Amino acid sequence: MYEIQLFGRIEVRTRGIRLTGDDFGGDRPRQLLALLALHGELSLVELAELVGAPPATVKSDLKVLREALEPGGRGRDSVLVGRFGRYHLDTERARVDVHTFDQLIRAAEGRSPERAARPLTAAAFLAARPLLEDEDTPWAAELRAEYRAKLLMAQPPVTAGR
Repeated sequence: MYEIQLFGRIEVRTRGIRLTGDDFGGDRPRQLLALLALHGELSLVELAELVGAPPATVKSDLKVLREALEPGGRGRDSVLVGRFGRYHLDTERARVDVHTFDQLIRAAEGRSPERAARPLTAAAFLAARPLLEDEDTPWAAELRAEYRAKLLMAQPPVTAGR
């Protein structure tokens, strides 16, 4: 299982290995990981537009990322799946903290304040650090603002008598 952390610095933990910073093979491979973890399946063209690089360069960066995630692994068995010019992470093998955050927020919706407090507190704990805090790109700043707003909305309700 690949545990992908996007709140704070981008980090991947798997089988006793921890990848951060330049361990992904550079800025673009790390950013591609974040984009795929956040958005699910994206085309090569969409990825190229988001990172501001030609599709051929992005394709090369995806190979670098795949090798960083699974040194010596085979492409078709990789957690990074590419088919027909579209890429995604194998959701059976990758768990992303942002998705857990979103699930916790959804779990709290419609509950009484007492029952919503537990999932909202857990969501706030997950998002204690800014999303993609070390990434200085327009798309990262936009997502950071979006999740900052979600976090503000996720503050546990104050119950009467406290």
